[in-house]
Amino acid sequence: MNYITAQQAAEKWGISDRRVRVLCALGKITGAVKLGKSYRLPEDAKKPSGVAGRPEKIKNDRIRYLKWDNEIVGVVAKDNAVSFTAPLYNEVVALYTKGRASWSPEQFNDFLAERMVSRERRDIERILFRMGLSQYDVPRIAGVTRGIHPKDLLWIARTKSERLDDAMTDVFSSVFLNRLDLVGDSIDTPEGYNIKRYGVYNGKYGVYKQRISPLTTDVESEVAVSLLGDKLGVPVCPAVRVDKDTVFSTFLYDFSKEYIVHFRRLFDGARSDNEYSNLVSARPQYRDDIARMILLDFITRQDDRHLSNMAIKIGSAESFYALYDNGRSLFYEDTEEMVHNAVSDPAKYATSFGYSGTYWDYVQEIAEEREGLEGLINIELSETDLKNVLIGAGFSGYRLYGAAEWILRAMDMIRTLF
Repeated sequence: MNYITAQQAAEKWGISDRRVRVLCALGKITGAVKLGKSYRLPEDAKKPSGVAGRPEKIKNDRIRYLKWDNEIVGVVAKDNAVSFTAPLYNEVVALYTKGRASWSPEQFNDFLAERMVSRERRDIERILFRMGLSQYDVPRIAGVTRGIHPKDLLWIARTKSERLDDAMTDVFSSVFLNRLDLVGDSIDTPEGYNIKRYGVYNGKYGVYKQRISPLTTDVESEVAVSLLGDKLGVPVCPAVRVDKDTVFSTFLYDFSKEYIVHFRRLFDGARSDNEYSNLVSARPQYRDDIARMILLDFITRQDDRHLSNMAIKIGSAESFYALYDNGRSLFYEDTEEMVHNAVSDPAKYATSFGYSGTYWDYVQEIAEEREGLEGLINIELSETDLKNVLIGAGFSGYRLYGAAEWILRAMDMIRTLF
């Protein structure tokens, strides 16, 4: 029998990768098997009945305008088809349009859907209440948020003359460009294990993540990966622990003149099963950065690196953006038994990356391709220094043991490839 990954099933069914994994864990998908931390599903597996797919098409009865800041770059028709007046307005707009003169209603829907709060958030009811909604309804959410997102200046204006500052005042109590208050708040939150809000900490702009489940150690993992990145020479957004259940991750871009574009926007159409090759093909100039990311993700047992969890920064020049959203790593939700099994055989229990292959598979591919890993990262980290990092991040008990053992063994495996 042929099998596919949870990510492949997610794209096939129009739902999130996390939703597929939850359905597998609940036994809702016949024939699904778990290998390490990853699920494999029969190629012909059916999406369980009652599971909602992608958001429905957005409907509206007025012409609107897709703007970059206060400049019109496209006209949104009543049927939600978009005609671009400036498809190459700047580098960010060009990455979204890929030079096309128009979008279909479905493409416009996809554009807005990735800028909205996920329907799978555990606190979605509270978020909808804050927007004045009683149920998840894509057209109405789009009407409230206008597609505004702090990563860039694209948004949906209701009139030609409407200005972004005014729209932001209507939509958010504190947002980018109007700057953030000292507490910070946002309805734009990620799905999953924490509640996100934008804000300021020690004079820096960034995002607060407050965990929902007391059984996870994603806060500790986020901080640990930040500290390890510094030690190993891999750029990571700085993360500090604010309190027992909250971490603050700093933005490393000036959002008044620099913009973030997720890697998923660099692709147009189907990709190969080899995600490393996909990334390098899309941006060959970042071959070293991509390799460093994969090495660090193997060392920290990353379990959530996807095309919306890596980005490029566009300002006076384009660059590879520092790694972020690193909380789902270092056994953040694993049992003691799982931890002991994993550290006994890191090659077998390495997490998957992309459609096929584990991080260890890709580390070996990178080493073979480059004839070694010299110059990519610093792996001369003593056991004492490593444990000080993990303890400083808040690790304790079996997860302290597991994280330390995994990292040490992963670095030993990497050394053999130098």
